[in-house]
Amino acid sequence: MSDITKTVIQKMDHLGVKYLLLQFTGADGQLKGVEMSKDSFAKADQIGVDGSSIGFLRTKQSDMIIVPDPTTVTLLPWQDNTACAFCDLRSTDTHERIAADPRGILAKINKELYDKFQVTYFARPEMEFYMLTSDFKPADSATYMVLPPRDKGYFLRKMIVETLDQVNIPLKTFHSEVGPGQHEIEFDSSPAIQAADGVQYFKQIAKMVTLNHSEWIVSFMPKPFIDEAGNGMHIHQMVRSFTDDLFKGSGNELSEFALYFIAGQLNHASEITAITNPIVNSYRRLVPGKEAPVYKTWGIANRTALIRVPGYEAGRLEYRAPDAATNIYFTLAFLLKAGLEGVKKKLEPPDEANFDADVLNPKQLEEKGVELLPRTLYDALLKFKHSKLAEEILGPALHQEYYEARMNEWLDFKREYSFEKEEITQWELSRYIDC
Repeated sequence: MSDITKTVIQKMDHLGVKYLLLQFTGADGQLKGVEMSKDSFAKADQIGVDGSSIGFLRTKQSDMIIVPDPTTVTLLPWQDNTACAFCDLRSTDTHERIAADPRGILAKINKELYDKFQVTYFARPEMEFYMLTSDFKPADSATYMVLPPRDKGYFLRKMIVETLDQVNIPLKTFHSEVGPGQHEIEFDSSPAIQAADGVQYFKQIAKMVTLNHSEWIVSFMPKPFIDEAGNGMHIHQMVRSFTDDLFKGSGNELSEFALYFIAGQLNHASEITAITNPIVNSYRRLVPGKEAPVYKTWGIANRTALIRVPGYEAGRLEYRAPDAATNIYFTLAFLLKAGLEGVKKKLEPPDEANFDADVLNPKQLEEKGVELLPRTLYDALLKFKHSKLAEEILGPALHQEYYEARMNEWLDFKREYSFEKEEITQWELSRYIDC
């Protein structure tokens, strides 16, 4: 019996559970899992899964094993007598992490950061979602930060929050959002891998709590309603240790490190968008006038910018493009790697955007040197296909697989629909309402 297995069983004994759900994330960002009894887990030399069925490896070399991270063992809140753990994906031959493991890809880039600067990359996601009726209508008419009784989702949202507390996912604030029936739960900051695990667990918890206690459904679909606010997943980023904060300069100023970091992310924003906004519907949200970024800009207290620096806190960068359809491990890996490239090359960011780009015409935007983010998944994938950064992060095989899978999705959509028509199609609802 390996040391990992012994540690996991000790934690299961401490929790008093008999079953273990082993969870891992596919290349498409979906959380997967397989369940075992404690006795079966103790006897298993290794736990194999078919990588070709979850988008990791070609069929001829698809076998791999999953190995739980003992630090993530926790009670499964909706099932008595069961714990769960997040897993790494490893080779059947060497037992080393496979190159295409999303969790492993993020861990590798985190290690690069730590080895160079002895600091850690922290993330604090903001998760937006709609509560919908069974016919996909908003569950109520509540809008930004209203209170009950108008906020009919209050009690269900509170049940989700209390469940998150049970599994020690750190939270900051939670409230109704701009759209009718829309809500936001904001995490507290955590090291990147822990934050990514938390996003995956949170989405599952939100759906399970709703399933068990309501006739409503929860949807993280980026844009379920064409005329209402979309669901974003803004990611606040920090790079620090217990003693050093590399984003903070003197007073409330940004450090030189932070400015280089911003420049690196803006420099690669187009190809990153294929990761942060990976589905057709993602680009329904990235439109002017709906508090979603459309332009490759940064600014202090500017909510139309792609990268916002809070006016009251210089040590934090908010990247506002992502949505919850993303593979969160890939998103954090790309954001960190792009930022570090900016630091390595000492890239200078453009001038701070102290204007509302949404109200400017194309000529005014051109005069200010403001560039657009990709307008469709197709546009983003063309940038991604030729991205050396993407190939370095994912490796050549997964880079190509990701491109092909997402391009096939775009082509499938285009066979029946035109993206230029401003509507949420049945194709999108059927495919993404449960994303």
